Amino acid sequence: NELIVDLLAFSRAGRLALKKTEFSLNNLVNEIKEECAYGYSEYNIDWHISNLPSVIADKNMMKLVMTNLITNAIKFSGEKDKINITISSQFNNNEVIVSTKDNGIGFPQEYSEKIFEVFQRLHKSSEFEGTGIGLANVSRIVNRHGGRVWAESEPNKGSTFYFSLPNTQREIFNER
Repeated sequence: NELIVDLLAFSRAGRLALKKTEFSLNNLVNEIKEECAYGYSEYNIDWHISNLPSVIADKNMMKLVMTNLITNAIKFSGEKDKINITISSQFNNNEVIVSTKDNGIGFPQEYSEKIFEVFQRLHKSSEFEGTGIGLANVSRIVNRHGGRVWAESEPNKGSTFYFSLPNTQREIFNER
């Protein structure tokens, strides 16, 4: 069932028309954080959330992106006494870059591009549940918004996942 649901979400992410609006990434991340407080109440999570910008994007699709990145950070850090999750952003030329960093198990850097492909898993499903579709969905959604995705990691030292969106947000900040 989980695989079918994930495949349907992956298919929808490629077909549905984007409904771009301006919204606060901070509000979106805080909403997801509250949802995680219920679903992951057994974990000791130390959140570090920077002041994130408002963006112009499809809010529902961006919620899927951020939910996937945050829940992966929790899942792959779950064996730690304290999970550290840092979410921040920066502006770089014509894009805004958002990062989600954890202190989890990490992975060898040479696999950093493969993990965004459908059904690519770096760990056994018996070790970590999941279908291998989540990061492919992240990539598809971000690409549809004109952005890009990438990751930096090292085994046993955590991972940082990045995505960018075109910097149409510059006008938003200049008007304020």
